[in-house]
Amino acid sequence: MKKALPTSRVEKVLIMILCILTVFTAGGLLFLSHYFNKEELLKSQRESADETSLDDITAIFPEYCNINERIPDIRFTDESGDIVTMKDFQGKPAIITFWASWCPDCRKELSHIREFINTSKNYGDLNYILINRTDNKKETKETAKKYLSQLGITMNTYYDEGMTAYQELGLHAIPTTLFLDEHGVIRSWSIKPIEKTSVFEGYLKDLAEGSGKVTGDFVLNHLMDDMGGIHTIYDPKADSAIESDVLSETQGVMLEYALLRKDQQLFEKILSYINGVMRVNGITGWNVSNNKPSEVNSLLDDLRIMGALLSANNLWGGYDQLITNYSEEIAKYGIHNRNYVDFYDSGYKKYADRFTLCYGDLPVMSRLAVLDDRFTEPYESAKKLILGGKISEGFPLYYSWYDYNKNSYASDDLNTAEAMVTLLHLAEAGLLGDDSMAWLNMQMDAGGVKARYKTDGTVVEGYNYDSTAVYALIAMIGEIEGDSRLQGKALKKMGKMRIMDTDYPYYGAFGMEDGSGITSFDQVMAMLAYEYTGKPAD
Repeated sequence: MKKALPTSRVEKVLIMILCILTVFTAGGLLFLSHYFNKEELLKSQRESADETSLDDITAIFPEYCNINERIPDIRFTDESGDIVTMKDFQGKPAIITFWASWCPDCRKELSHIREFINTSKNYGDLNYILINRTDNKKETKETAKKYLSQLGITMNTYYDEGMTAYQELGLHAIPTTLFLDEHGVIRSWSIKPIEKTSVFEGYLKDLAEGSGKVTGDFVLNHLMDDMGGIHTIYDPKADSAIESDVLSETQGVMLEYALLRKDQQLFEKILSYINGVMRVNGITGWNVSNNKPSEVNSLLDDLRIMGALLSANNLWGGYDQLITNYSEEIAKYGIHNRNYVDFYDSGYKKYADRFTLCYGDLPVMSRLAVLDDRFTEPYESAKKLILGGKISEGFPLYYSWYDYNKNSYASDDLNTAEAMVTLLHLAEAGLLGDDSMAWLNMQMDAGGVKARYKTDGTVVEGYNYDSTAVYALIAMIGEIEGDSRLQGKALKKMGKMRIMDTDYPYYGAFGMEDGSGITSFDQVMAMLAYEYTGKPAD
């Protein structure tokens, strides 16, 4: 979400933006090509209970259970024919693999099971459960036992006779392997054969440490510099992102991540970079390039930082003076003519003449209004502008921005990440309409929410691809609105873009398997989504 600058700087900024867009567009096309080929291969090799919608790999993900949700108490039988349920295994983590002896991909995975069992011992005491998909046609108890014997696998297997557990979970492919914590909550899964110990260990790390922390560790170890700045674009050749810019947007999200993890040490390091490098003469620059901060702030990022400070003060205390300082900064540079505005350019001493709707962090604006009367009228005005910016009943997203000079909304194409931030703020404020939620669900059922839309609701040409950040935002919206189905679909979409092989230094990141296409915004939003939705089970 780049910030607009005065006209005299437009040419320089446009050149920079065009370069960035070229990189991202190329990355998106490469990503599509990569997954199209991968999914075609999967379709040809895997048996699915559904024969529709397989143009998207997430169509063969488990349908009736989701990441970060407790697994249903499925039933199956042991060697003696006695009924066993998932409750019998609660109390320690579990790995569950659904398989059949006739399945070539199951054979690929099971051929490595000794290696996997040995690796799993490094992660504590856990259950490793094989559940045979026993349909009594292609697969029987006898064929399953014979295959395990031939392979020399001595561990017990359980039997899903009649495929009742398989169907209750909404599985569509074998092998499917689920990784459950001690409470029976699904923390990760694989719907393709795991053939490398380094990949298996990737799923184990998600189970043991949490997906948010695993991705967070990649960010801290490969995107963050010594001062605490998170750089934007990862270079796999250098195994670093230090040559790229630092955005106040990313720093603010990192503060939120640190709060969710209750990690004050990380919070202080990120905050130190903001105050020591980004903030000059009372204004927080929206980016730092070559160690030089911009003279232009960003309202959205200032509000995010302010919200983080308020939450940190409630959690740990000791941030009163910074809260006062940032309140003054927002009052001075974020408000003009009693309205919130996008930015202030301290070089040109010029306020923006627009209000971008996704900049309207209504929960933080509301908290500011309680603290200081100066923020009351701007908050009410911003809320009115946002609520009045719904495009149409048929396309219930919101216009990108409001032009104060023209007293009208701009009809620009929608950057979907920004559009989802607007919906997230509305959800957090309890103001998100049912029609917007219905549209999100409809799009997710129809193949997903794409990267850019026209205001008539059609996808902009060249932007019909998926974005990690967009799905992360949708997952958070689903969590806030109590829509577990939407949340689950969004996390599935996120998951197909994640690198799970611990042999790669960029393991846990979102991007291409060769390390390209890894940007900080995708990583930090995914981290937030995992932390939002990954609460411990009751």
